[in-house]
Amino acid sequence: MGPCASCIGSTSNFLMRIVTNILREDPVVDVSPQPTPNPNAIKFTLDRPATDKRSETFRQGSDPGDSPLGAGIFGLGGVTNVFLTADFVSVTKDDATSWDTLLPSVIQTIEGHFGE
Repeated sequence: MGPCASCIGSTSNFLMRIVTNILREDPVVDVSPQPTPNPNAIKFTLDRPATDKRSETFRQGSDPGDSPLGAGIFGLGGVTNVFLTADFVSVTKDDATSWDTLLPSVIQTIEGHFGE
């Protein structure tokens, strides 16, 4: 005997609800790193606003409550400045920090911020 028709229908409906819910959710933010004239700074272009203000600058001594994303990136270590504006985040690092290790962490922090 094959599987019961009602069981297949129930499973199919369940899977369809899951797919529908996934498609309704916003996709993870698209982050595109771009070089700048300053080798210690990278511009991360986003597909959505990085801030709801005109712009924000986060550096040593800034209030983490003012910019949770800026604080998260700054907290990675080796970061001297985070500038957020309409569609990008600019991150400046110190000379001792390598982009090889910092760049993936910045992208992960940005994705995590918008995935919350």
